[in-house]
Amino acid sequence: MMVAMPTTCAIAAERHVAITGNDSNPGSEEAPWRSVQKSASLALPGDVVNIHAGTYSERVTLSNRGSTSGAPITFRKFPGDPGAVVISQNGVIPPSGLSAVLKIESSNRIILQDLEIANYKTGGTAAEQRAQLPAGIYINGSSSEISLSGCKIHDIWQSSPTLNNFNANAFGIAVYGDTASPIGKVTIDGCEVYALRTGASESVVLNGNVTNFTVTNNTVHDCNNIGIDFIGFEGTAPTEALDQARNGICRGNTVYRIDSKFNPAYGGNFTTGGGNGTRSAPGIYVDGGRDILIERNHVYDCNYAVSAGSENTGKLVSNVIVRNNILHHCHVGGIVIGGSGSTNGGITNSSFTNNTIYDNDTVAQGGGQFSIQNHVSSVTIRRNLMASTAQFAQFILKDNNTGSLASGAIDWNLYKIPASGDIEFIWNGSAKSTFAAWQTASGDSHSTLTSAALDLSAAAPTVASGPSDFMLTATSPAKDSGDSAAQPFTPAEGEKDYGGQSRVAGGRVDIGADEYLSNLQSWRDQHFALPDGGIGAGSTDDPDHDGTMNLIEYSQGMDPTLTDHSLLPATSFNTGMMRFTYRKSAPELTYTVEAASKLTTWSPALPAEQTGTNGNFFRDFPIDSATKFVRLKVSSPVAW
Repeated sequence: MMVAMPTTCAIAAERHVAITGNDSNPGSEEAPWRSVQKSASLALPGDVVNIHAGTYSERVTLSNRGSTSGAPITFRKFPGDPGAVVISQNGVIPPSGLSAVLKIESSNRIILQDLEIANYKTGGTAAEQRAQLPAGIYINGSSSEISLSGCKIHDIWQSSPTLNNFNANAFGIAVYGDTASPIGKVTIDGCEVYALRTGASESVVLNGNVTNFTVTNNTVHDCNNIGIDFIGFEGTAPTEALDQARNGICRGNTVYRIDSKFNPAYGGNFTTGGGNGTRSAPGIYVDGGRDILIERNHVYDCNYAVSAGSENTGKLVSNVIVRNNILHHCHVGGIVIGGSGSTNGGITNSSFTNNTIYDNDTVAQGGGQFSIQNHVSSVTIRRNLMASTAQFAQFILKDNNTGSLASGAIDWNLYKIPASGDIEFIWNGSAKSTFAAWQTASGDSHSTLTSAALDLSAAAPTVASGPSDFMLTATSPAKDSGDSAAQPFTPAEGEKDYGGQSRVAGGRVDIGADEYLSNLQSWRDQHFALPDGGIGAGSTDDPDHDGTMNLIEYSQGMDPTLTDHSLLPATSFNTGMMRFTYRKSAPELTYTVEAASKLTTWSPALPAEQTGTNGNFFRDFPIDSATKFVRLKVSSPVAW
């Protein structure tokens, strides 16, 4: 005889936490829990923990939570609440050693959304503070599939004024792969990290056995050491073969005001009068990592914009791609690669292409726009726009001979200098004060040095400029000058310019982070990813089969992939008049309204054009006994 036994299973649920709750409650919306830690201890795979607005004075740990195969556990600010969810340690002195406001250890499929992590600062005597290591969010162990989105992390401080031996630190977001199982599929997206004092550590860091990560669309600012860092070879993982952050993407981040000048770890003392520290903090740093794509980031007003190299003897950063970034007005330099000393490590098999590197070395410390330090090999530096407004303009500086670059590894760049002034390049320790001498020494044969205007969207971008100030105009010397017809450039799969447009338009690639597209090219790129036309993108094509060709759709601001007849020219009638309404969404086209009493004979319409609302134009025709036909004729001055 077979007996059927009842089974039980956990059912995913909506849980609630509120400052008016009680941890003895069931965690429902009507009877919420009081502490976030209660939810962290009890939530099951598939649960959504809704944390209601308020300040929660606690530290939270998720340990061995979630699963590798079930639905994620989500901790989020309750969408219906105004105000913020703040998990704060304001006034609480951290214990000795590492501690975090929110720690995730050996947990899987955890999502944090729209939470604010704040106010964790060292205290006590100087010796006690040096032993404290506070963090905002800390992830370690055999964790995987951790997602942080829309979170704010701020005011995490290592406050000791005596850190010059680098023995006390703090973190904003830290992911430490410290086991043989990698921390995989970490996503940090749309977060804001700011107002940190991290000692010799970092604002956002992925260190050790961390793989397949994305760090995207975050804003990191006003911190006293490195903004975003990908680290290897520090002994974080149990074996060296695993001890590199790797296989990741750093895209679309904005990093600014990263400055170690007042950091005691570098000789400062936090105060205006104590800004004597070494300025060595990059906005984005690859320190020992590998296989990392850094693209479409905006970095400014940092000590350096981007740095890539290893601080450990004999170790190399490898397979790093830095492309299509806007890097400007940093204090000491733009991009710096390789080891800072001959006993450090270096970088190999990496590329730095299509970046806009503008007016860095603002404090004239000699970092130039691009510094090649020690042990650099198999690196390419191409199609970068490098500009300096200084009267002594320094560009690519290689003041050592510990590495080697092939002829042509540096090429197709555009260097912009003031109309008068001196220039300096350095090759293998030898200064070059003329462009011809530089080209002969380095093999940088197709690049150009100019004092002409760059014709950017802003004539003279400043430290406060946004990315839109660095876009090319139609007359920029950077346009269509990053390759030749004989040796055309082919973008990598998925590669876009800074703004997300196709990397090649007009048949040639531009120099710098922006690819100039005309209005028509932008429209075609938006809808077809074919800025120069192609199958389905021609003027007479009708890919959505709505009876309206692309030229008309473009002229009326329509979507050529959707049927949207409501935007076509139309007639309406009122008090003896027929109104003909149309759009002129593409100003470079020619628009002619024509009228006829027979379809065989058309002539320009006599009623005057009038401006309507919502971008419309119209003409009013009196209604009489004669038959009236009206049409809009659209023509392009350039071939499609």
